Amino acid sequence: MLYSDFIKVLKGCPFCDGYNRIIAETDTSFLTYALAPYHKHHLLVIPKRHVTSRSLLTQAELQDIYDLEDKALTALQNLGYVSISFLLREGPVETKSTEGFRSVSHTHFHVIPNNRIGNLDNYGQPRSIMTDVDIADTVRDIQKALRVEA
Repeated sequence: MLYSDFIKVLKGCPFCDGYNRIIAETDTSFLTYALAPYHKHHLLVIPKRHVTSRSLLTQAELQDIYDLEDKALTALQNLGYVSISFLLREGPVETKSTEGFRSVSHTHFHVIPNNRIGNLDNYGQPRSIMTDVDIADTVRDIQKALRVEA
């Protein structure tokens, strides 16, 4: 399924309803995989509280987000990645397009390996929702990489 089709039928916030996708968590935030990734090991750090701007996050939430971003970075490095991008998504939802613009109003943080922001190789290309097999492979890889850290 294309991400643009997924967004059209989405009811509610996919992050508020996405707690079954948790890889790691703190009291206020969780680490998960991107359903429509730019890369197989594309991760997200999401505050549990639904907020639309980073400026609305508490210091405790910001610290938990930082800790989970650090955990995601370590996992990706343990998988052998040396080029990793961090991206914050916040602000109003873009209504003209679901490709290349913010499509979820819940503030979230991307941790993406081997991807240049504005990468011309995939810019404007439709993204697809991962299959159950893709999800299982990604979660297994990240969990294995997190165990290396311990």
